[in-house]
Amino acid sequence: MPHGAVRENIRPDRAERRLRLITAIARARRWLDEIVSGSITDAAQLARPERCTERQINLTLSLAFLAPRLVKAAVEGRLPRGINIERLRNPDADWSKQFQDLGLNPN
Repeated sequence: MPHGAVRENIRPDRAERRLRLITAIARARRWLDEIVSGSITDAAQLARPERCTERQINLTLSLAFLAPRLVKAAVEGRLPRGINIERLRNPDADWSKQFQDLGLNPN
């Protein structure tokens, strides 16, 4: 929940946007697994089969580093409106700072 917000005033994001976010997080985790395992060595190798740019790969890969509680909230549809892929990209390495950057209460 955003700091100072009343639960009744927060509308969950639309299902399509939530699905897009969850799919992007899953894709980022799969790509990270491929990189860690050594089957993929760089973003260019991923970009070709995924039909996207290296920049898109790198931006999406950053979603693999989201705090587990943020991912859980996304899956459960508990993120407030406006918390989307673009806002979640390039998260801080400190999970509590991720919540702070989004104006959310980490508890």
